[in-house]
Amino acid sequence: MLNVQTEHLENHTARLTVEVDPERLEQAMRQTARKIAKKGRIPGFRPGKAPYNIILNMYGREFVLSETIETLGNEIYREALDESGIEPYAPGALEDVNEEDGLKLVFVVPKRPEIDLGDYRDIRVEYEVAEVTDEMVDRAMENLRQGQAVLEPAERPAKMGDQVTFSHIEVVMLADENADDDDGDEAGDVEEASEDAETTGADEAEASAETAEESGEASEDVSEDADDAEEDIDEDDGDHVLIHQHGYDRVLREDDDDLFPGFSALVVGMSAGDEKTFTIDVPEDYDTEAVAGRTLRCDVHLEKVQSRTVPDWSDDLAKRIGQDEVETMLELRMKVREELQQEAERIADQQVLEEAIENLIEGATMHYPEDVVEDYLDDLLEEIDQNMRQQGLPLAEYLKITGRTEEDVRGEYRERAVWRAERALGLGELVRREELGVTDEDVEAEIDRISQMWGGEDASRFRQYLATDQSRSNISNQMISDRVLGRLVAIAKGENPPIGPDQPEPEAEQAEAPASEPEAENVIETVEEDAAAPEAVDEQTDISN
Repeated sequence: MLNVQTEHLENHTARLTVEVDPERLEQAMRQTARKIAKKGRIPGFRPGKAPYNIILNMYGREFVLSETIETLGNEIYREALDESGIEPYAPGALEDVNEEDGLKLVFVVPKRPEIDLGDYRDIRVEYEVAEVTDEMVDRAMENLRQGQAVLEPAERPAKMGDQVTFSHIEVVMLADENADDDDGDEAGDVEEASEDAETTGADEAEASAETAEESGEASEDVSEDADDAEEDIDEDDGDHVLIHQHGYDRVLREDDDDLFPGFSALVVGMSAGDEKTFTIDVPEDYDTEAVAGRTLRCDVHLEKVQSRTVPDWSDDLAKRIGQDEVETMLELRMKVREELQQEAERIADQQVLEEAIENLIEGATMHYPEDVVEDYLDDLLEEIDQNMRQQGLPLAEYLKITGRTEEDVRGEYRERAVWRAERALGLGELVRREELGVTDEDVEAEIDRISQMWGGEDASRFRQYLATDQSRSNISNQMISDRVLGRLVAIAKGENPPIGPDQPEPEAEQAEAPASEPEAENVIETVEEDAAAPEAVDEQTDISN
């Protein structure tokens, strides 16, 4: 047994001081010396036959010791973990090698997070579904009709109602000269505004309803454009790129669905091939708070102008829009209302979920090492880089242009990483407490269900694809995520579900299979990582120098 002294540090790490037995060290150093002798050429001796003292004289004891610790240190580290009972979150680090009074190795180990959810079963959130009004149905119907417009090339300047294509568009939110130094991170404001737009109000339910999406005119409000930009990197005192895109289509309109207030009016009159730079002063009462009252600089290169001819309503048009699932305008209207109602209920569930998660985290006691936050920062920067690449501006190029460093960005996003990490840790602990894990049999059953639902005649071939290791892992993670998010909503509604996975009827589960909430997807990703963490414990036994 090793002589291990364990010191628990404030940052949820542990310092392990291990006394190395002199005989064990001597044997290990002699083994290392033999390896060195086999690799090197030592005059007067065949490879591997040089005496131990010769090796020490030629290479020096410090070199042989350092080479010994490379292998012996890992062995001792693993034994020290077993002896101390420490469960590591990530590989430990060799902090010090002390030979003053016999060899002592000092390791610092990030400990596995410890989560106490408190009385999480007492969480309650009011469930309120927004009313679907006739006006909302009218608007959704009109979106469907507009989506059936016939497009024709227009050899003239653009006018209101046309569809235009920009070969390049860039929208920059200019620095706020009146902002105080402690105004906070605009990046976070933009991101939060985007999330708010997805999860609040009856108007959002209408805008994102499935029927509106089928119209071919996807929701293009500022929250989505801002969210699709460069993942909201910004300095408090600098400009902020909201949109940077090539091949961008817009319908010129004067209503609330304009890209920004007054944007279309400033494009009207431009012809194909024209370029224009203009500014927009966004009203103070604009719905998206992140850009309300700010000045935007728009740089647009117009590639194409198309006129739009919108057909009149008829039963034939309703049948075409409904893809032969309806026969009349009345049936289509009833279908639209039903889907708007489903969307309103989904948003209500999403609001319950978000508030329940916040309550879960607020009521929890968490202890975790900084390594957890650093891991989530790594994920955030990777996401930022991917999103920016889609806009044609990789993160590395952005940093060069702005003269900033990766550490600057990590500092700005640390709070966001902490938020993500704590959501993941809380939900991961909820998976454990509620016994919502997934078995191999569960995954097999899900593969069968998906194959039959989407495969049709090719179900067997589709199943082979789903049965790959990567696909099985994705399915397992998705099932865990669905279970824990659904369980938290049920708890928050006061349904008092029993411990263990729910057993929904096959028809109900099949009906829900294609749906996936936008914000929930972010939660799902973090839950997946945390849910998989226990299996990774045995891998965290190596040390890093």
